[in-house]
Amino acid sequence: MTAPPRGFTLMEVMIVLLLVGIITSFAVLSVGGGPRQRLAEEGQRLAALVELHQQEAILSGEIRGIQFGRTGYAILIQDDKGQWRAPTAAATLTRHALPEDITLSLWIEGQSVDLKTAGSLPQVVLLSSGETTEFVAVLGLVDPPALDAPLYRVAGDTLGRLKTSEVER
Repeated sequence: MTAPPRGFTLMEVMIVLLLVGIITSFAVLSVGGGPRQRLAEEGQRLAALVELHQQEAILSGEIRGIQFGRTGYAILIQDDKGQWRAPTAAATLTRHALPEDITLSLWIEGQSVDLKTAGSLPQVVLLSSGETTEFVAVLGLVDPPALDAPLYRVAGDTLGRLKTSEVER
């Protein structure tokens, strides 16, 4: 009498490999992208928000501004008395806090801005004519692991055109 064959069938091995692949895919998707992808997403979010409020300023005839800080930014509207206030729209479209591991640097018309001492006034103004203050916002990691750590740049010129790109150190 011979012993029954031991081992797995080809079908059993294929099912196990399929399950391992699916679980690995979920793990990769839940972790998210690396620092380059996270910086790019934050930069694209900033550019989209600026573009949205540029268009709203043109359509409504209001002057809008962006108040930057090291950990985020907020949209403000200038009222009839010249005072800056938060718009009445949903807070998700007017204020954004950056993740704790991402920081922001700002240049206005070629000059570096100290965001630690930023007041309550916006540094970038979005006029109802479509013109904006010339600015460059650079997103980076708080603690870069190496000199080649990624940076992401969002730049706006006086005509309201926006450019986004990854920057090499």
